[in-house]
Amino acid sequence: MNRSALGIVVTALSISMALIPAVASDFTLEIFGNANMDDIIDDMDIEYLQGIIDGTNGETVLADANYDGHIDEADLDQIQSILDGRETKLTYIDMLGEPETVNKPIKRLVNMGYNGVEMTRILGAEDILVAYGANRTAHKKFYPKFAEIPFVAGAESANAETADFEKILSLEPDAIQTNIEAGFASPGGLEQKRIFKQNLPGVPIISLNMREPDTLVKNVRTYGYLIDRKAEAEEFIDWYSKYYDLFISRTEDIPDDERPTAFIEYTPYLCYASGSRLGQVIVMAGGKNVVDDIVGPDHPSYHGSLDVDPEFIVQENPEYIFKAVGSWVSGYDIDGSSEMTGLREQVMDRPELANIDAVKNANVYALSFWVLSGAGNNIIGTAYMAKLFHPDLFQDIDPQAIHQEYVDRFCRIDFDIKENGTFVYPNYDAWPVKD
Repeated sequence: MNRSALGIVVTALSISMALIPAVASDFTLEIFGNANMDDIIDDMDIEYLQGIIDGTNGETVLADANYDGHIDEADLDQIQSILDGRETKLTYIDMLGEPETVNKPIKRLVNMGYNGVEMTRILGAEDILVAYGANRTAHKKFYPKFAEIPFVAGAESANAETADFEKILSLEPDAIQTNIEAGFASPGGLEQKRIFKQNLPGVPIISLNMREPDTLVKNVRTYGYLIDRKAEAEEFIDWYSKYYDLFISRTEDIPDDERPTAFIEYTPYLCYASGSRLGQVIVMAGGKNVVDDIVGPDHPSYHGSLDVDPEFIVQENPEYIFKAVGSWVSGYDIDGSSEMTGLREQVMDRPELANIDAVKNANVYALSFWVLSGAGNNIIGTAYMAKLFHPDLFQDIDPQAIHQEYVDRFCRIDFDIKENGTFVYPNYDAWPVKD
């Protein structure tokens, strides 16, 4: 296969969809060996590949299963080895659109990503972790086992520039999962990956999007293949897709003029666009993100956040405001709500917002990153928002029950979310708030 042609096709495959998929399974699994370009590797790929060899099927970019530049009988053997779980190498397309090859099995993994670490545990592979990125020792209730392994980056960052490459190499990892795991990381992701590769020669690189809801299923399935946790990945995918598809099916046809208007910020007026992991929560819950009026799918900040002029917010007059609260001052290890209370009050007390509907009607809510960010958490945040936006449409949905199910099935910790931690403020039993 012509490698320049491969690059063109890979780039085309990796362009993000501007719209949220109608179902979570709407994707192509970008692993070499997926000859028929569907969402899984199975016997149909052997059949399709045989057709390519025989000249009855058209060549596809992922048919070169062993990634040697030729489509032949050796690729049939590679697909069969993948199906049997005995492959020694696997090549996939990462979130930056580049092919990467990992050696199998991965028994020692350095995981630099925030949600990549969480997904590793979700798939029951915590035992392969030999180090993680930023210091998470403040999260002992949520990550009780992490006290046993080192962190290899700065106190608050898992970027390549702050990584302790000497320590990473001393751990002799089979692979490193980078911090390149969200849509907003794409613009600078290639340079970040080059730093990892330059300092970790010969160490396979894993960069998968573990944060945005619209691509999570695809990336989790890929990850399941890479770390030999395919069954566990499918268990999580079934759970996640059930709720993702439910929210999308109930909200996708709601006209814009019937969607409650809202925005979600981190620091004052640093707002999340609709392509970001937090912005997608608003859309999935049946709301309209006011930031859409200035940031469309082609905008460089569409998958991240941007500073918005307060005058624009006043002009838009949103019905709801959501304050995203950092994971170090909310969540599983924080039992008091003082930080979230203060952040909500700061929003309510801004003079320029005094006359907008969200403030006048007390529809200002603080939500922890632990129910908004990736690794499935954003399904929980979506449930909370959906109950606010469309209580009649979601009478059968209990956000706290979904959260508890997530903890019990996939976090593998003993934790009652109603009795411990701080995830939303005002407390859910007081919703909707009427000050």
